[in-house]
Amino acid sequence: MKKTAICIAGILLVSLFTIQGRANANGGEISGVAFASDGNIITVGYLLENEKYVMTVEKYDSQNGYLIWSKKFSTYSQNIGKAVVVDASGNIYAGAVAGGGVAGIEIPSTDYLIVKYDKNGNEIWNKTYNNGFADFLMDMAIDEDNNVYATGMTLYLNIGNQSLSNIDFWTIKIGGDGNIIRQDKYDEEMDAAFGIDIKGNKVIVAGTVQKGEEQSKYCAVIYNKDLVLTSTIYYEIGICSASDVAIFNDGSFAVTGSKNDDILTIIYDSNGNKKKEFSEGGSKKDDALAISSDGSNFVIGGYTTTENIQKKWYIAKYSQNSKLWDLKDIEGEIKRVAIDNEGNVYAVGYKLQGGNEIPCIRKYSSDGNFIWEGKLGEPSQPLKADFRWLPTNPTRADMVNFYDASTGGINSWEWDFGDGSFSYEKNPKHKYSTTGRFYVTLRIRGAGGEANVTKEIYISNALPFADFDWNPKNPVEKVNITFNASSSYDLDGYIVNYTWNFGDGSIAYGKEVIHAYNSKGNYTVNLTVLDNDRGEKRISKLIMVGESGASPPFAIFTIKEKAGKGEFVLIDGSGSYDNGTIVKYIWDFGDETNMTTTQPYVQHAWYKDGEYKVTLIVEDDEGYQSSYSRVIVVGGLPELTIVAPDEISCEKNKEKSFKINISSINQSLFYLNFSFEIEGDIEVNPQINNFNISAGDTKEIEIKVIANEKGKIKIKLIGKDIENDIDVGSNEAIVSVNLSEKTPSFELFAFILAIIAIILIRRKK
Repeated sequence: MKKTAICIAGILLVSLFTIQGRANANGGEISGVAFASDGNIITVGYLLENEKYVMTVEKYDSQNGYLIWSKKFSTYSQNIGKAVVVDASGNIYAGAVAGGGVAGIEIPSTDYLIVKYDKNGNEIWNKTYNNGFADFLMDMAIDEDNNVYATGMTLYLNIGNQSLSNIDFWTIKIGGDGNIIRQDKYDEEMDAAFGIDIKGNKVIVAGTVQKGEEQSKYCAVIYNKDLVLTSTIYYEIGICSASDVAIFNDGSFAVTGSKNDDILTIIYDSNGNKKKEFSEGGSKKDDALAISSDGSNFVIGGYTTTENIQKKWYIAKYSQNSKLWDLKDIEGEIKRVAIDNEGNVYAVGYKLQGGNEIPCIRKYSSDGNFIWEGKLGEPSQPLKADFRWLPTNPTRADMVNFYDASTGGINSWEWDFGDGSFSYEKNPKHKYSTTGRFYVTLRIRGAGGEANVTKEIYISNALPFADFDWNPKNPVEKVNITFNASSSYDLDGYIVNYTWNFGDGSIAYGKEVIHAYNSKGNYTVNLTVLDNDRGEKRISKLIMVGESGASPPFAIFTIKEKAGKGEFVLIDGSGSYDNGTIVKYIWDFGDETNMTTTQPYVQHAWYKDGEYKVTLIVEDDEGYQSSYSRVIVVGGLPELTIVAPDEISCEKNKEKSFKINISSINQSLFYLNFSFEIEGDIEVNPQINNFNISAGDTKEIEIKVIANEKGKIKIKLIGKDIENDIDVGSNEAIVSVNLSEKTPSFELFAFILAIIAIILIRRKK
């Protein structure tokens, strides 16, 4: 290679300043992202205005993507924002490339530029840093002492022939005053640094190096906090280019970039030994340009190229052992990514729109679902507290689910339930032990200060549940019938009275009573139950009394006690019988629908929450009829459950499958996605993701694992209840993964037996 790839990259970087003939004359991008001290988002980037690059520093509301404030920096002839960090006091350090022309030389000179702002975006100072002819700042990091590290590349020019002679990594460490504390130039021959991260006493710079005619290769340069070089790591298989690095809590780290036009990410342990390698890509060029870690998991961002040569945003989330999810999104490129404390992902870069590169920031959930795109030029919504609860008319027996509906950039929630109980969750649950009126206060805090709202909630007595049965099921006149209300109950107390009205003018009291009808006919029996808080519930059922000496059919059916809304429920009347033949089954489902069948089985679904009385009337071949009724409870708050094995055994580095059952109770849920927390070197892949499940349904889902060591898999799901507009999370299922020894084959056993047989034969001889 007579001209190295790094040299070409350097020239392309310098060509950034050549304005004439640029197609996207109004273009720009967001190049860096960091978290403000109040939890909102700070970005840095650039716009092209009047043939000049202007650095932009902006603050976005992390909850909704609204722009809070925007600052522009245009002091130098070119100002290209590239990176940003925030210190413990909320001060913002925006890193950029500052350009200025040199007479007689077509390639302009550039310097590192760092501008310090306070947390409100007011400029404190700006400084440039010069080493070579052209210096390109590419990334920044900050340590726990609020020292700022900036890295990139420094280019040296041969003045005689106006060509590049060398490129080095150049990393500087500055204090809060902007003065350089330490610096280091790393030189192989042609070297370009693109990413930096710091944790504890470890500073890692990632980039690409190349010597002579060699292929370009990954390079991770490891320093201590004083920028004293401790080690260097290379990856030399194929044509490689490293873009960024992320350090994990245990000192291990990941380097990402590209290899032979595919995305390559490598995990190293704290000593720099390679642990894991992830490679992915299609037939066209794919590249990872950024990486961010939450301490254990990490996210990469970059682009993938489609078959029609269009670049699309690409994001993938990994544990240190396996890929958890990925997505291809809008046309354009991701330049940097960041992960917040809740696992949400913020990606910045540009999107293609009308042929122009438009600055773009987008937020995704921890499961990869799109949440918002930054809204340029729109004012941030003011901080406003609001909430709601389900069920809307709660009783003392209910677990009340509170849902935050506040707007603005919110960092914390404080709930006062009005009964001496508190919560600091975003969406808490609470159960009241007494009835009455309570005043619930939600106080939120964020970038705009704080706000609160108080609402009155009334907790009522839970009414008792009324139901009864009778025997015999096919009664006749002047024969005693036993009525039993033992299936009635009270969730938050007890029943103190049972009142029976038999429909013939007779009344009785008690949980179990006996009554006989003097004449045949159809009677409506009413049962009223009263609880210890004077709450009452009534249920009526039809009872058909035959004439003396008649033999009416026996009506009965089975049905589940609770069902989800929209769930198809099997109702089985096959237990009904007659001394002749039942010719007709007449069903009343309690929702103003009915059905007549000749078979004892039906299915039915109810589409509103509530209690429904289902009645079956059977008719035999002589025209005699009998009835039977049961109550079914439909709907309620959604519940999502996972049932998984406690442990599985698998052979080392061999794929093993196990199955889990997913159930949705009461409501249908949509857009379900898995979340895995993995302990140990284990790769996990679910059979499906982003699926729906109907109320009352159970899905069996296959999970495939490859384990290199024993460990644990923590599985959770989250889905959307569209009707109530809430997210529903599942329980956490924990599966222990054990490594089993490989079972000796039959051939091995046969071989051993043969050896033993030979020995025995020889002994006999």
